[in-house]
Formats: sequence, C-alpha cells, structure tokens
Amino acid sequence: MKIQKTISMIAMATIVAFGTVSTLNAAQNILLNGSIENSDSNALDPFVPGGWETTGNVIERSSEANLVPALPPGEGHALKAFQSNPTELALQDIPVTASVDMVTVSAQLFTRASDKVGGDAIAGVALGFFDDGDNQVGGATQFDFVMNAASPADTWIPASIGPVLAPVGATKARMTCVWISNSGSGAAFWDDAQLTIGGDPTNLLVNGDFELAGPGEASPNAVADWGGFGDQRPTMDQSLHGETSLKIGTESAFSGLFQNTREVFENERVLLRGRVLHTSTNGLTANAVAGLKLEFSPPGGTSLPGPTENFPFDADSNSNAWVMIDIGTIGVEVPDNAGLARVTMIMFPDASTNSVVYFDQAFASLSRAPSTNLLTNSSFENGFGGPNGIDDWLEFGPEAQLSFEVGGLANNLVDEEVFDASAKMAGSDFTGLSQDISLPDPLQPNEKLYVRAFVRQQDAEAQRLNGTASAGVKIEWIAGTLPGPIDIGSSENGNTIDSTSPTDTWIPLEIDFTMPSGNAALTRVVCIVSAGAGSGEVFFDNLEAVITNRFDGADADGDDDEDLFDFAEFQRCFNGSGAGDLDWNCTVFDNDEDIDIDLVDFGYFHPRITGP
Repeated sequence: MKIQKTISMIAMATIVAFGTVSTLNAAQNILLNGSIENSDSNALDPFVPGGWETTGNVIERSSEANLVPALPPGEGHALKAFQSNPTELALQDIPVTASVDMVTVSAQLFTRASDKVGGDAIAGVALGFFDDGDNQVGGATQFDFVMNAASPADTWIPASIGPVLAPVGATKARMTCVWISNSGSGAAFWDDAQLTIGGDPTNLLVNGDFELAGPGEASPNAVADWGGFGDQRPTMDQSLHGETSLKIGTESAFSGLFQNTREVFENERVLLRGRVLHTSTNGLTANAVAGLKLEFSPPGGTSLPGPTENFPFDADSNSNAWVMIDIGTIGVEVPDNAGLARVTMIMFPDASTNSVVYFDQAFASLSRAPSTNLLTNSSFENGFGGPNGIDDWLEFGPEAQLSFEVGGLANNLVDEEVFDASAKMAGSDFTGLSQDISLPDPLQPNEKLYVRAFVRQQDAEAQRLNGTASAGVKIEWIAGTLPGPIDIGSSENGNTIDSTSPTDTWIPLEIDFTMPSGNAALTRVVCIVSAGAGSGEVFFDNLEAVITNRFDGADADGDDDEDLFDFAEFQRCFNGSGAGDLDWNCTVFDNDEDIDIDLVDFGYFHPRITGP
C-alpha cells in the first residue's frame, strides 16, 4: 500500500514539478556495494595468501600469474605486489637451531609486459634471523633483489640466498618476499617460494606456491568490490541499512576499505557520503580518528615513457670532491601528455652496509630557457632535516636531511646562500629527495628537460659507498596535474570523527569536491581509521559516491542509463518534502539537494527515463 500511494502521488504531481527542474543537478552513482551487504565474513579470502603474514596495502594472492603447480591459465596463483610507498612484505618464520642449521631461501619472480615493473621499483627475497623475543640476531637481513625496471617481462627469474648458518641466539629464520618502491610502477609476482635447511630438499614454508587462500574473519577483501587493509571486517554487530556494516578497529596503524571508482575530469563534482558509528562501550580514544577520504591517481589510458635515470656514482668514484651528474647532455624530450616532471636524487645502498653521500646544487631547466632553474631550494639552504624538513623537497628513506658536515659547492651555479649546506643521504635503505616541476601547456615542439646535480662521498671507509651501492639522479613523467588527497583530519571537518564525537548514533560524513580546471584523475574512495595512540572501533554504512552533471538524469547503479531499476530505487527512496534525511543509495535522486526525495526530484527524474 505504501508503494502504491507513493506512485499515485508521483503521477499526480509530475506536471507541476516538471516546471521547476531547470536548475537541478543530474547525478550518477560511482560506488559499488556501499551498503556492505554483499559480503561473507566467514569466507576464505581469495586475495589473502594462507600461511603468510603480510605488511602493506597492495600485496595479495593473485591468479594473474603462475609457475607451480602447472595449472591452466587463471587457475594457478602467485603472490602479487604493486605500486605502493614504500614497502610491501609477505613473510614466514621457520624454527631453526643456532650454530647448526644451514638455511637457504629461494623464489621465482615475474613481471608481465602489460604491467611491467618500472621506475625505482625493485622486488626480491630476504633472509633474516630472530630470537624468541623477535629481536634480530646475527647482523643485517640479507637481500637478493632480482626484479627491477631492466628485468625482462614474461620471464620467471630465480632469486636465492644461502646457505647461511643460523647465528648464535637465533630461534627462527624469516623468509620474506619484498617489494620496495618510492615512485615506481607495475607489479611483481612470486611463486615457488622455499626455505630449506641443510641438504634436506623439504620446503618448510607453508603455501609456498600461494594456492591456498587465507582466513576469513579478518579478511581484507570479504566485502565484495572493495579492497582492504589492516584491522577491518564486515559485521552484523551494527547496521544502518540491511544487516551488515563494516567494522574497523585500531590494531593496525591504518585500517579500512578502498575502492577505485571512475575517472573524474575538470569541473566535475564528486559528492561522497556515508555514516559512521562509534559506541559508548568501545569508542575511539586518545588521538584515534576515523572518516572518509578521497585519493587521486593518474587517469587510465595515459601512456608515458618510463623514467630516465643516471646512477654512475659508486664505490669507485672520487672521494672528498664534488662530481657532477647529469641527465641528458642534449636534453630529454618532454612527452606531450606529461603535466609534471619529478626530479629525484637518490642513493641505492648495498643492503649489507651503511653508506653516506651528499648532494648539492640541483638544477633543472627546459630548452626554452636553459639558464632558468625550475627547482626551488635547489642548494638545500632552507629547512632543518627530518621528514619533509628540507623545504620544497619530499624526503624518503631512513635519513635524508639538511647537513653541514661537508663544505657545500661554492661556485654559485645556483643561488647558494650558505656554502656549507648540502643534502645528506645515509643508511642501508633507499634514500633520497624528489621535487615535482609543473610543465608548461602547451609545450614547444621537441621541448627538452635538462637535469644535473653534484654528489660527493667522504674518504672514510665507514661512510663510502660499498659493494653495489650507487647514487645519481632521475626524471619521471606524471600525466596531467593531480589534486592532493582529501584526507581525514579533525572532527571539525565534515569527513572525520574522533574520540570527542557523539557515541551510539550514526554520524553523517561528507566530502564535496569539484575537480579543478586542468586536473583529471582516477578517484579512489577510502573509509579509514588512523589509530594513533588510541584504541576502539567504528562502524561504517550507507557509503555513496556520485558524480553530478555528467549523466543527464539519476543513475543509481552507474550503468549509464535511467531505467526501471532506477525507478524502483526512486520509489524506495521517496520520503516526501522536508524529510531531512536520505537512505542509502538515494543521494543520486536528490537533484535539488534539499536532503529529501520528493515530487520536485521526480519531476527531474521522470522525463529522463531512457529505457527498461
């Protein structure tokens, strides 16, 4: 009876309402399974590799590649890791006897031609030893990175370490599949992972061929259409729509779900909404926060050349002297569809040693103005080190900071204010600085970019580059101009709650974002909890994301039409003028944005029906 009455009211008022629609907004849903109903919290997660402990957001069991056992395409599995910042890991610990067991680890690695490893991304295997307190013993972890941008595609490449004698104090050996990337691209796969002891060929790893899926209760991908990370799961403990919601806890530093939606172009508007609940019995504490987030990545279909790099500075290079390194003595041509050029100075360490190098007087210019330095703070005079502490530069790695330890370069190739300042990079992990340069639009024909910097090492043996360590500069190309992420912040933001927010009530969250002129991006919706020093849990439900003014109508299922499915959803959502609330998946029908679905909205919807 309620539906019949709604239809009658709609039919009688169509003509009246139709005269008011000229200023209303069309909307199209771009989010799948926002009500979290399509899920199974008891199912084995096909993306989780059983028996392995994973760290990172994008490391998963995948059917895109397979080595062992020999299975038809699409039926076998491997471990996959892809673009992330900075590290993705999958590891297992195996008991060992100190000073007795000789340990060997190995795996085969693979990258596809259609998604080839690029940039500074590297992948391989690692072996380390630990005691019962999880303290590392016997020196640094050993690595074998066999996969990088120069590796052949569609070829399985072996990686191995050992045999290595278990050191004094060791009770377990840790085999790890490692992906490291600060600004790389593509994806790497592992298969046939093995850990053996002595001459016994028995593989002691569980699920070394990644054919076994992982547990379900805390399954990151048990919610259909979403990817997950950290401490999260679907639950029936609380719900606003249907029987299921998403529970996110604070056992990990960051936890949540994410979904890549659609490409959004300049002047298009994204309206992201959802509800969040934290209870009085186990709400957020301390500085824990929860909320909605939008992230942006380059739009798909954009083809750009890989990075251009030069890393000639190594253990054999001069000491106590500044050495110039450049990219493109005659220039590197700027791709037509590049909006940004990322200039990076980086130290590639030898993982078994600690190294120190210094950079000074970085310089980048376009061929249209070869004497104009496009880099700011290019001699590292401003800032005091630490994360993002060197002004205008993004730091990565364990130690990239302002330094006065060596005399800076004083020949004034750039505006040098304090000749004793330089950028120091140190440690046994990838370390460096990067800065993005906005490229002009339009480019000149055959426009070229020049990059150079000076690098130095000291003569002291403890600080010199050793083994395979090297340093240099590189250029990466980025398509278009991307907006910064819309992140969670304080409870004063409409997209965030914290420990001071009301409890035992579903709190509305919203992000209202319009893509700036000159920008385009693939948009990712994230619901997230940042644990900080706090504890507790929250529940998310009624998640919606719509693009306004792209589709001429109201498209609730995002299939590019307005049909009987959309009409059925409209009837469900219809609540009359002045209701002041919207159920899940109803934002798409609120064309006059007055927080109700009434006859005015039907007047916009009705004449735009495109078919059954």
